[in-house]
Amino acid sequence: MHMYFLAVLTLDGYLLAPRRTQFSLSFDTYDNWCLLLPRTGSFTFEVGDVRGVARFGDIVVCPPGGTLHRRMTSPTSFFHARFSTDLVPPAGCSRVQDLARLRTNLSMLDSHSEPVVAHVVTDLILMMQRQGVRRDQVVRSATTFILDHFTSPDFSFGELAAALGISPSQLTRRFHAVHGVTPVAYLRGVRLQKARELLTETDETLQAIAVRSGYRSAFYLSRVFTNHTGQSPSAYRRSSRV
Repeated sequence: MHMYFLAVLTLDGYLLAPRRTQFSLSFDTYDNWCLLLPRTGSFTFEVGDVRGVARFGDIVVCPPGGTLHRRMTSPTSFFHARFSTDLVPPAGCSRVQDLARLRTNLSMLDSHSEPVVAHVVTDLILMMQRQGVRRDQVVRSATTFILDHFTSPDFSFGELAAALGISPSQLTRRFHAVHGVTPVAYLRGVRLQKARELLTETDETLQAIAVRSGYRSAFYLSRVFTNHTGQSPSAYRRSSRV
C-alpha cells in the first residue's frame, strides 16, 4: 500500500525490527530511496564510496539505484523505510544532533500507522537536510538562491558558482555532499514540485504552469515531467484531483 504525505513523500514500505543478531540480507539494491537506522546496537554499512559504523543517532540513506551493504556488529533493533520523495535526502550517513527529537520520532513508530511513519520519515529527512546545509555556508547560499530564482528559464549554475567564488565543479561536489544530488538535479526537483502543485491546485494552462515553474514552453515541461515522474502532466492532474 502506498501512502502519500504532504505531496512530497510516498512510503513504499517499512520495517520496525526488534533486536536481532543479523540482517536478513547482507546487501540490497533499491529502486527508490531507502533509510536505515539503529534504535539499539550497531552495524557496519557501505553506500557507494561511503562506509562506516552506524550507532544510535546515525541515519544511513541509500539513493535510488544504489546498493546498501550492512552487517551487524552487535545485536541491533532498527528502523528501515523505502520511499520516493522530492525532498532530496543526503545520501550516505548523517549524524543527528537533536537526539531528543530523534527519540520522540522513533517512539511514534510504535503505533505502526502508515501516516505516522510517513511523518517520521519526512521529519528525519528535513532534520538531515537542515544540518547539512548549516555545515556548509556556500551550499546554504546556493540552496537559497535556487529556491529564490528557480522560475528563471535562464538560470545559470556557472554564474551562481562565480558569485559564490568557487568553480562549477566545486559547487557540484559540495552541493552533492550535502544534498545527495547535483545542483542541476536539485533545481529540476524544485521545478517539478512547483509544477505538481500548480497542476493539482489550479486550472492554469500547461504553458502558464511551465512559465511559473521555470520552463520556457509547455512542450519542454511535458517532456521533463513525463521522463522523471512516469506520467504526463495531464495524467498527473487527472489522478491528483480530489
